[in-house]
Amino acid sequence: MKNLLLILALMCSLESFSNGGPIDGSAVYKTGNIVLINQSDIKLIQEDLKIRIEGDYSIVNVKYHLKNNSYADSDITYGFPIQFIRNEVQYELEWQDEYLPGIEFLLDGEKLEIKHQVDISTEKVKVEDYGGMSVDTRKSWHVVDFSILEASTAVLSVNYKVKNGFEDWATTKSFFPSFSERKMSYAFGPAKKWGDGIVSNFNVEIDAREVRRNGGSINISGLQLIDRSGIYSFNSENFNLKDSKDLNISYNNDVAKLSYYITDHQISQENIKSISTTSQLEGNYEPSNLIDSDLKTAWVEGQNGNGIGEQIVIELDDYPLSAICLINGYTKSRGTYTTNGKVKKIRLEREVVNYNDPNKVSIETEEVQLKNLDFRAITETNLNSMVSVVGDYGDGFVKVRKITLTILEVYEGSKYSDTCISEILLLGYK
Repeated sequence: MKNLLLILALMCSLESFSNGGPIDGSAVYKTGNIVLINQSDIKLIQEDLKIRIEGDYSIVNVKYHLKNNSYADSDITYGFPIQFIRNEVQYELEWQDEYLPGIEFLLDGEKLEIKHQVDISTEKVKVEDYGGMSVDTRKSWHVVDFSILEASTAVLSVNYKVKNGFEDWATTKSFFPSFSERKMSYAFGPAKKWGDGIVSNFNVEIDAREVRRNGGSINISGLQLIDRSGIYSFNSENFNLKDSKDLNISYNNDVAKLSYYITDHQISQENIKSISTTSQLEGNYEPSNLIDSDLKTAWVEGQNGNGIGEQIVIELDDYPLSAICLINGYTKSRGTYTTNGKVKKIRLEREVVNYNDPNKVSIETEEVQLKNLDFRAITETNLNSMVSVVGDYGDGFVKVRKITLTILEVYEGSKYSDTCISEILLLGYK
């Protein structure tokens, strides 16, 4: 094996992962200073890269079709680096197993033994990328040894799941956290150490259909990809890896994240003592539908007219409620949603218990305007898109004994005068 050393100059941050390349042998590996070398006799005939976005993670499958053009067998030590950052906010964080929950290397379908090492390093980054915060880095290397026989070809496959970079925040002022963009990069540069740095056949596919289904947006740069309904593709012959830019992907996943967050933080039925309304439409439209976790049922007011003045009363066991939301309208179908009425303006009264003296209570009142949301068939990942926030109390230290909701204004249905609410979501920390 040739030993022409070249220090790896371009790596990727926590929100990214890097293409792999051939590295020096065990002596360099053991020192902790892993470097890349040129493998001039190993030609990269074809590279097939597939990335699938799945929640906060990317599922990556890459295949390198390699040919040994030398007159002898070639022993290769191959290093695959993943780099993560430590900035002023995350400085205490070290390498976490959840960053890379799974990785495997295969040569012609046979698994290779992996050696793992985390290196400490520093690297200059664009200040605007991290809000002016200082950044140092950690490189997590995964290293394997293999051989390619003289004048033979082999397929090296690397399959892994990596956590994309993000910084979500929560404050005491709001119960709902803010979710940042998910980011990842894929650096093609390390693979330029194969042969002359030109891959004969180069194919990239990015599956972002889940992001689209969840109502998120995605931005991809570095390659001119063709978008086919959420699957992005790029194909090229004689692609020059030496001049290639990093493949950068950023996407918004906040609708799904907030949907899961709301579902996870609904208070227990045991904390709800009773629920009642001043009227209900004859049939299966009772108040209990408001807290049955079934979005195909609804409470429908039963007075003559459009329900202005009707009330919903919920009694709790002095629970430290953090937020009150509702699923407005009758969300069983697009038809039931558009033909029936929805709440436009609502008055919220909270009976709050004094922490020091449970016999003392106070009434807090506010009026809330609700948007007339477009209908979406609700799933577990897009629930938030149909949620209307009525009250947000941050940490929720105040205990609530009773909630009274009064309909003040309505959006009229196209066919019926009935006003409907599918669900009331009472949220708190368990």
